[in-house]
Amino acid sequence: MSKVKNWLMDLEDQFYDIAEKTVGECESFQEFNAKMKPHFNLMTGLHSEDEVNECLSDAWQEKWSEYA
Repeated sequence: MSKVKNWLMDLEDQFYDIAEKTVGECESFQEFNAKMKPHFNLMTGLHSEDEVNECLSDAWQEKWSEYA
């Protein structure tokens, strides 16, 4: 793999690590999304903002489906 691709994948991993830690701290998806907004730059070059929001929605649903 190229160095750029590896770098982008590392940034994506960082984003998901932050999301995993943050999702449990939030009482609503809107709060979760707002806390993650400052980290959207980690996904630049990989996904559009809509795709990032969809990823966050999936993470939210996965986390809270454990309690349903």
